[in-house]
Amino acid sequence: MTHNTMLMEFDQVAYTYPCSPQPALQGISWQIPQGKRCAVIGQNGCGKTTLFRLANGLYRPQRGVVRFSGEPLRYNRQALSQLRRQVGLVFQNPEQQLVATTVEEDLSYGLCNLGLAAREIEPRVQQTLQDFELTPLADYPVNYLSLGQKKRVAIADVMILQPTLLFLDEPTAFLDPKQTRSLRQLLDRIQATGTTIMIATHDLNFVYDWADWVFVMNHGQLIMENTPEDVFCQRHTLEDLGLGTPILVDVLDAIAHHTDDQGMINQRTIQASLRGLNQGIPSENV
Repeated sequence: MTHNTMLMEFDQVAYTYPCSPQPALQGISWQIPQGKRCAVIGQNGCGKTTLFRLANGLYRPQRGVVRFSGEPLRYNRQALSQLRRQVGLVFQNPEQQLVATTVEEDLSYGLCNLGLAAREIEPRVQQTLQDFELTPLADYPVNYLSLGQKKRVAIADVMILQPTLLFLDEPTAFLDPKQTRSLRQLLDRIQATGTTIMIATHDLNFVYDWADWVFVMNHGQLIMENTPEDVFCQRHTLEDLGLGTPILVDVLDAIAHHTDDQGMINQRTIQASLRGLNQGIPSENV
């Protein structure tokens, strides 16, 4: 990778869960470039979630070093509290992060834990409600929110702490197309404020459209990293990993293979080709 400023680095990091015969991460080394929209893809169990929890300090590597802004992570309570103000993590299931009765109370929870005075908390909560389009839901019971609304609140819970690096685990899981577009717009606004974003996802179409840089993992190892265009050109490698390719890449390949010398496109042949490509691809990638 040729990016100049690296926000977080993993140096030969290994981690094995208790009673597991196989390591979740096998000496992985990678770097997250500052200011970029990054995505990590791979089959279930490849180590994506473990990686994110190590980055946030929830787990401690059994071998290797994790560095943030050039400094190795420290694992005492004070250091981890400071880290999590700078490195936010949004879980796949937002209900794991929503702890209060109403949306407004939930947003204030993290700030209260930091010991901020009420006069500081209130304006930040109101600004966050506005920034995340949650003002109409401020007094709404968290349990009555839709999944898309809960995900928005979970992201707002983390962003109210103003982190410089945000990890999101499967942010588009179980969202309908409208909710996914809304999430995309939200992530664009977050990134525009200077926050570096890293997502783990199976949604290859979202990755191809959104990410600046893509990491590919398999069995706890980093297999490949590059721009989306370069990663998804490696069709055979991705198919061997059981990942497939985004629909747009399939369309462009089909057009290239079914255009004659005069530049004419056989649409019927392309449609048949695409139907064949989509056989067996997991539904979240289609």
